[in-house]
Amino acid sequence: MARSKCKNVNCDAAMRSEFIEIPQDGKCPDCGKPMQPEGASANSATDMARKKRMQTLIIGGAVTLVILVGGGLAWLLMGNNSSSVNVPEENAISMSEMIDAKSLPASPPSVETPPTLPVEPVEKVVPVAPVPTTTSLDSQEHIKQAMMYVTLAKANPTTSTENIKNALAEFDVAVKQEETQGHCFAKAYMNRGLAYWLDKKLNLAEKDLVKASECDAKDPIIFYNLASYYSATNKADLALDPLNKALDLGFKDCDILRKDSDLNNLRKMPEFKRALEQHSLFCLK
Repeated sequence: MARSKCKNVNCDAAMRSEFIEIPQDGKCPDCGKPMQPEGASANSATDMARKKRMQTLIIGGAVTLVILVGGGLAWLLMGNNSSSVNVPEENAISMSEMIDAKSLPASPPSVETPPTLPVEPVEKVVPVAPVPTTTSLDSQEHIKQAMMYVTLAKANPTTSTENIKNALAEFDVAVKQEETQGHCFAKAYMNRGLAYWLDKKLNLAEKDLVKASECDAKDPIIFYNLASYYSATNKADLALDPLNKALDLGFKDCDILRKDSDLNNLRKMPEFKRALEQHSLFCLK
């Protein structure tokens, strides 16, 4: 039976360079490739291919060996160097920490600070000058002069307009002087209101009489004059409150309550009599 070497350079039998009896199917029993009888030319080609493969394997193994030896030497050198350097334990970073650090963002996320609540401004306490409880002598003199002009206006209708004008001027001075001192001069407002009433300036009269009742809420004369004004100007329903206030504060002049013509409209109301009786005043009997 013919013998031959396998021509397949990747066949193990070919690498072993052994002669194999050619089977009946003519194929190599190791790799299954067709086999031909051994010849000089074939032998030469097979040997050359086998030599090239062996060289490649040898070179590859040598390179791998060099890499392994070099890596081992580098590891030994690094181990020796690291043992000679003292690294504080608090500065040492484990491998897991290094991996975690890479996965973190370059800068830590900003933490939103809570909003700052607005601070209420502290108001400065400004000392307030004491409000005078009494009027100045100068203001009192202006009131006296004004009342004299009112008396002249009532006594002489011919010069009434001029005298009322002079009276209002004097009242104005007294009111403004006291206002600059922070004092609400109730008596000046009341008498100026009566002067406006005498001059038929009813809106100004009501304004001053109401202002006087606000400046001094304890003077019964002011509330009585306000009640008289409302009654005389056909506003008797508005007169009941100031009348009751005057009575509460001690106004008890039955003679005026019976005879004052300014109260005529108020006296027609049943509430007038009841108000007097509630204050133990039986002036109408």
